Amino acid sequence: SKSSSGIKNKNKGKQQSSLAWRYLDVLTEQGGIPSLDSWVADASNENEIWTYRNSTLLAVDAVSSADIVSGLDENLLPMALSLRAQSPHCEMHRSLARDAAISLGLYHVDDASGSSLPAAFLVVSLVGSGGREDEEVTTSRKSEENVILGTQVVVDASLLTAAINALRSEDGKAKNTEDDEGSVSSLTPLPDETFHPTSSQEKNDGNDVVIILYGQVGTTAFASMYRSLKESNIKFIVRHMGYIPYEEETASATTTISSSRATPTVLQGYGVRLDIRNVEYKAFDDDQDDKTNDGDELDWNEVGHPSDQPARDEYLAGVNLQTLLGRVSNVDINGGADPTDSLQSDLQALQTALIRSHPTQLRSESIVPPAWQRRPLSLQAATVIASAPDSLETLKGVSQNLPSVAHHLSKVKVPEHFDELAEEASSLATKVGAVSPGWGDAAFGLFVNGRPVDVERPSFNVFQLLNVLREEDGRLKELERRIRRALKDAAADEDEWEALKTARRVLDMGSDKLAQLGKKGFEGDKSTKEQPENEDEDEATSPSTEKYRIDVARGGKNAVLYLNDIEKDAAYRSWPNSMEEMLYRSQYGGAPTVRRNLFTMLVVLDPASGKSHPALGVVGQLLNSQFPLRLGVLLVNDDDVSMAGSQGSDSLPLMAPWNDGDRPFHARDSFLLLKHISKKFGGMAAISSLIHASDAAEETPGMMVKELIGVHISLLERMGVIQDSASNVQKEMEALLESGGTSDAMASTKKNVSYEAAVKFAADKLIRPGMSFLNGLPFPYDGGPSAFAAAVNEILQYEQSNIMELTMKGVITDTAPRSIYATVLKGDKVFKQYHPLLRESASEYMVVAPESDWRSLVFSTTTPNGAPFDGYGDVDATFLIEGVFDLDDAAGIDSAVSFLDLMNTPPETWHDSKSVSLAFRILPSRLPMSPRSRAMSNILCVASQFDIADITDVAKTLLQGDDSLFATVADVVAAIKTNEDIPATVLQRMIKASKFANKEASCPVASKSITGAPEKRNFYVVNGRVYVPAGEDASISASDLTMLLSFEMDKSHAITKLLLPHLLPTPNNEYKKSPLVIHHAIGTSAAVLNELMFASSSSSSNSRDFVEAFDSVSTDGGNPLYFSWNDAEPSSDQRRHLQVEVSAILDPLTEPTQRVAPLLLATRDFLKLPLRLILAPRKIVQNDVPLSSYYRFVAEPEAFSPDKNPPEAQFRNLPTEHLLTLRMDVPEPWDVQQAHAVQDADNLRCDGAGCGHERIEYGVKSLLFFGQCYDVSQSTQPNGLQLTLDRSKSSSSASVSGSTAEIQPDGDQQFDDVDIRLAVEAPQSEEHTDTLVMKTVGYWQLRANPGVWDLRIADKSRGAEIYHMVEGTVNKKSGRIQLSQNSSESDSKILVMKDFTNQGQLLLVKRRKGFEQASLFHEEGVDVERTVEDGKENETVHVFSLATGHAYERLLKIMMLSVTKRTKSPVKFWLFENFLSPSFKSSAKFMAKQIGCEVEFVTYKWPEWLRGQTEKQRIIWGYKILFLDVLFPLDVKKIIYVDADQVVRGDMTELWNLDLEGKPYGYTPFCDSREETLGYQFWRTGFWQSHLRGKPYHISALYVVDLDRFRRELVGDKLRSVYQSLSADPNSLSNLDQDLPNYAQHDVPIFSLPQKWLWCESWCSDDTKEEAMTIDLCNNPEHKEAKISMAKRIISGDLFQESWEELDAAISRYDQDYSAYQEAE
Repeated sequence: SKSSSGIKNKNKGKQQSSLAWRYLDVLTEQGGIPSLDSWVADASNENEIWTYRNSTLLAVDAVSSADIVSGLDENLLPMALSLRAQSPHCEMHRSLARDAAISLGLYHVDDASGSSLPAAFLVVSLVGSGGREDEEVTTSRKSEENVILGTQVVVDASLLTAAINALRSEDGKAKNTEDDEGSVSSLTPLPDETFHPTSSQEKNDGNDVVIILYGQVGTTAFASMYRSLKESNIKFIVRHMGYIPYEEETASATTTISSSRATPTVLQGYGVRLDIRNVEYKAFDDDQDDKTNDGDELDWNEVGHPSDQPARDEYLAGVNLQTLLGRVSNVDINGGADPTDSLQSDLQALQTALIRSHPTQLRSESIVPPAWQRRPLSLQAATVIASAPDSLETLKGVSQNLPSVAHHLSKVKVPEHFDELAEEASSLATKVGAVSPGWGDAAFGLFVNGRPVDVERPSFNVFQLLNVLREEDGRLKELERRIRRALKDAAADEDEWEALKTARRVLDMGSDKLAQLGKKGFEGDKSTKEQPENEDEDEATSPSTEKYRIDVARGGKNAVLYLNDIEKDAAYRSWPNSMEEMLYRSQYGGAPTVRRNLFTMLVVLDPASGKSHPALGVVGQLLNSQFPLRLGVLLVNDDDVSMAGSQGSDSLPLMAPWNDGDRPFHARDSFLLLKHISKKFGGMAAISSLIHASDAAEETPGMMVKELIGVHISLLERMGVIQDSASNVQKEMEALLESGGTSDAMASTKKNVSYEAAVKFAADKLIRPGMSFLNGLPFPYDGGPSAFAAAVNEILQYEQSNIMELTMKGVITDTAPRSIYATVLKGDKVFKQYHPLLRESASEYMVVAPESDWRSLVFSTTTPNGAPFDGYGDVDATFLIEGVFDLDDAAGIDSAVSFLDLMNTPPETWHDSKSVSLAFRILPSRLPMSPRSRAMSNILCVASQFDIADITDVAKTLLQGDDSLFATVADVVAAIKTNEDIPATVLQRMIKASKFANKEASCPVASKSITGAPEKRNFYVVNGRVYVPAGEDASISASDLTMLLSFEMDKSHAITKLLLPHLLPTPNNEYKKSPLVIHHAIGTSAAVLNELMFASSSSSSNSRDFVEAFDSVSTDGGNPLYFSWNDAEPSSDQRRHLQVEVSAILDPLTEPTQRVAPLLLATRDFLKLPLRLILAPRKIVQNDVPLSSYYRFVAEPEAFSPDKNPPEAQFRNLPTEHLLTLRMDVPEPWDVQQAHAVQDADNLRCDGAGCGHERIEYGVKSLLFFGQCYDVSQSTQPNGLQLTLDRSKSSSSASVSGSTAEIQPDGDQQFDDVDIRLAVEAPQSEEHTDTLVMKTVGYWQLRANPGVWDLRIADKSRGAEIYHMVEGTVNKKSGRIQLSQNSSESDSKILVMKDFTNQGQLLLVKRRKGFEQASLFHEEGVDVERTVEDGKENETVHVFSLATGHAYERLLKIMMLSVTKRTKSPVKFWLFENFLSPSFKSSAKFMAKQIGCEVEFVTYKWPEWLRGQTEKQRIIWGYKILFLDVLFPLDVKKIIYVDADQVVRGDMTELWNLDLEGKPYGYTPFCDSREETLGYQFWRTGFWQSHLRGKPYHISALYVVDLDRFRRELVGDKLRSVYQSLSADPNSLSNLDQDLPNYAQHDVPIFSLPQKWLWCESWCSDDTKEEAMTIDLCNNPEHKEAKISMAKRIISGDLFQESWEELDAAISRYDQDYSAYQEAE
């Protein structure tokens, strides 16, 4: 069972776990399954076979028979099971069961049969926990917080009670596991594991009995144990045991697995690509004649061609063989046999010869048309798909087999109207953001309920798609469950369904798009009547992108101290005056320098606080770069602002006595000094003084006034602005502060700017020290330096765009407006105050009382002029306001009364923009305790019966006064009767209501508390948006409510206008019960929708008007490019439920289309979801179609069916005479390696004779933990921090392998299948990986397998001294880090690998006390320990290399042999395994033992955020240079890279010990001694010559890396940064591994190795060969020569102890020995 983590997902997690427990209940009701019992007991019994198909069918049948799931889940569950989505979870359980069985003596590793293992057993533990007492069902504790006091293992359920009693007895602790640290995870619950819902939570002396049931689910033993535990009411969890002896069994197996139970797990969810390596190819046509073929119908679902057609309709070297054959066939030779019979073989031979001789026709049987014929190819594909009987099948066939069908497509005639339809579809794709930049901006987008799903990347994760489907289905079910009752009360049956569908459409829109729709308005709106609609409104000004501003200009005339003025100060006299010139500068990346106050920044600060203000650093940078920034400062003390806000500015304390300056300085002192400096020395001097004084105050806490003056004087002297003596200036400043500012003779020149005015302004605007604004746009002030820096870039970019747009529109010119500042601070997104609602990093929405109904509502007097309610005809927006108060608390009572007064007399300004209808209710925040609070609650429960004024009067009577006056119900009744102004009949109803709540009414209490402040019991909710007033006074003011309404106005407007048509009564249908029913329906719907949209990670970011765009597609007349399936609505109302909708818009000829086509088929045919598809073909295509790629995506939803073959990627009818290379597209968390292959997967070649049946296997070797790491102390990434990941010593070592490809021996070439299998290999003693944190996003990556892992900062590292780990989350809306309330400092973090959908782990670290400013790296210098180690004579030399393809693997072995032979020191090779064949890896290890070296294989997964490469060779180059800091274990301090095609003549120990003179790496410069090739050395001229500035250009075939220095100086981060920048241009970095370090050598210096360390015939002269230490077989630019022949020629003669041929022969002998060894085994 599985539950989600986090408060917001708690309910969702409980629902999921509840379903899991129901499933187990059903499964165990009838006992066990005999066939499974027999199979588990005796695996050798061939009559009993149990596979995952048996288990899947059993699970699906059990779920279906018991109606455990419904709707989409009925189909989604079997699909998830078929995809093996939970296999990591099962493997995690198996590994924990293995740990438990070993540690408790139930299993011994030398008993490979596992015969002693029971089918189920219980681990009963007595646990002392540091968790909270209220943790009932879900365990949120970490396993390290659990202290195991004792453990018992039970294999017979009848002994359970005795085991528990033994544990609780003082001397009965049969097994104390305190020292058995490896077994803790297997004996205690993991985070988020759920106990059975019937479990008792009683504790004995603070200790807890926890039971884990390990068992083979479905067996009789498991069912018996499970039922016994349910009856015992003791806390227990369930883990599937799996096959525990798997490690031993697979370790002993050689070629086959000995037991049917130890089989690999066949996975799905990956793509396989076969690329034709020769892209520019001309192929054969399988048509017999253009004329006869035009009418033929091609089966586009089974694309390909027959192999028995000898002649193709193509001109080959000027000869048309088909025409020739046709002419010959018309000749009758003496009436004899058809002459074509005798000519067939001859013509085919001629055809083959012509192909091989013709330079443009490169061995292919498929025809790719020339570029001019390819231009309409996408339209032609759409034509074929649109006319096919099954368009989805055809889409799949065409897109995945494009090389074979391109020529057929080029002959298709496109209907005339397709051009127009295609253009409309492409425009629609652009509108919804469905474009694929990697494919010429072709259309592509997949949407689930309007939520975009990223399928474009090769690492697309189908398991995340399953999660998206499940989440969206859950949201729809939640929406329907929570609002359908309210809609049913307000509408007729048919209208109710339409209203529900409308609410669903709103949910799909998302919050931002909904607000934009409301802002745009509807026909007949009051707002649209008064303001003409701007149909061309730019999206940049929509609420989804427009930022709010605070008017911090008006009212600050005498408060804000402006330190410079771009338009008036002489310092800016040389700046240009032309706005046109500003635009020109900006367009070319320059600063928008112009002599206008384009940007005004207000910085609010108190230098005396000792807290630095990040805005000051930004100010300096902007001004230095000639950015037209006017700076205003508001220097105020926070306490003074608070006092002025509560008591007025007149209440400010007087300035402290002068005391000769011997007192701590105050913000008032800073204000006066800065004002004085600004007037006397100018604005720039004042700005510098402010920055300098703030820094000094931070460094010197409690700085005295005299010290402050000294700081200013010192700076002014250094600036050279003091004309008089410094002592006179100091005396002026001292006199100024002593007089409190009255001695300033120039006070009048600055319009009497005063400290009191500054404080009043700050209080009025609700702004505090630490805040800052750019043209009124607020910067974040509570997220730390990194959050501020990120916001600065975003806001500057946003405002620059805004200013440029206003300039281009003519709003800003060279002379107008007079004040740009005032101009930008206008509009409906400008607020007078920085209200707390604006400052919240994230709002909160919730339905506070889901059970409330319309009877508790009361209309507020919100109609203009107090007119009575006359219906909803003219209502623009509907609001439901809920006041939640503690009616037994004085503050809550006062707030409730104030709220009623406000609702009784609301401001008329609420109707300024729109006509609103407002109803409210009051809810108790907890169960009322006193008679008067209960009575008042009962009255409010049926408030709709009464007038608001009457309710207010009664409330004041009951709630105000001493509680002792209302000791009994009679006292309450007597008090109510005292209200003489209330009619008697009304009083009687109130009295009745106060005694007994209306039976029809629901009288709920607020059932939810505020997430961020659960202790708050008085708050307000407007359409679901929560507002908690700050301070002790919990009352809401009219301005607060106005602000809330303004925030929700646009969304409320849209929801009201969309829902009302379905709820308004028809002429023959009056209101069902009351107009409040409609109000309740709309208000409840708005609150629920707001809560669901807020909780969704997609709603706020999805600003695309997707629903509206798709609905706008015209289907009248049968649009041939629009398709829909499964969209018919059921006729029965009982069956009407909201369904997840999947939509796609795509160009048929893109790589993402190849990937998504089978998923669309599964959506339509298996999940049976409503599916819409729009084809948006490009009218003209260039070279951006996958013409050279065959593709398969493996996601068979019915793989468990008995009539289905195992899921695998099959390629049939592939072209012969081609060179193909295979590439895998796998989810990001998968580390996939080749496991078995006979042919070279990098060079798959078949000729005309066929190529048999080839099968290639791949395996998931491990899964990846990856994520981000942040230093919360400094809000930065601790790049270079060393991390380690370890598994418990007793944990089972599960690693993963598997995969397959076939060529059948039937004459046709085909690759039949490729499958990925998850398998557990032989156990290892301990699993350990380590890595570094990168600079970019703090990225880190570690390999693991399913199970429980311990993540730590590397022991004895500098990082362990500085940091410890803390817990926290990233706010989804603001992106800011929030530490958990109960976060404790820890040295480790538990990570659980249990699924395929790792979306990134957040690792937060905090600096230890005393290390706040410590550097992660020691001061530069060589450690003593390192120096001693480097001096060892026998130190191991570490060599790194990589290769792909069998030919280079052969060369690699020869290189390894030559290095080992020539090097005196021990040698260890580190080989990058991603591209190595499995046969090489196994034989290389065997050879290493024979020749006396070591071999290890390393790997790293290319991060998603780092720009990828598509060509395999460039991918290899990238791995060669980009990840050197993280590729090797951290204890490897140095590495030598040697290309696979080199042969070594010298001792590598010499290179190993070479002093790099402080450089991180050393490369050999290119030779320049061979004169005939100097002209090919491109770095001698042009760009490279000017860039290198005299530095040499180095070759990358051999280099040595000081990894210690490389990591310490963060060279990896620097290289990745340069790469990311340069690779944006696809034409840059032609030789990636070589160009990158050479380009970066000005920042990352290269030590030039002596020339002897690399000799290459292409560049080095023959007379230097004798000195060469290594020989590199680099290509010659003048002529091509095969590597092998080059090697035989160059590496021979007297200069070599062994020739290349002799080395090759030695390698062959080792391979033969390995083959013999395998046969013997």
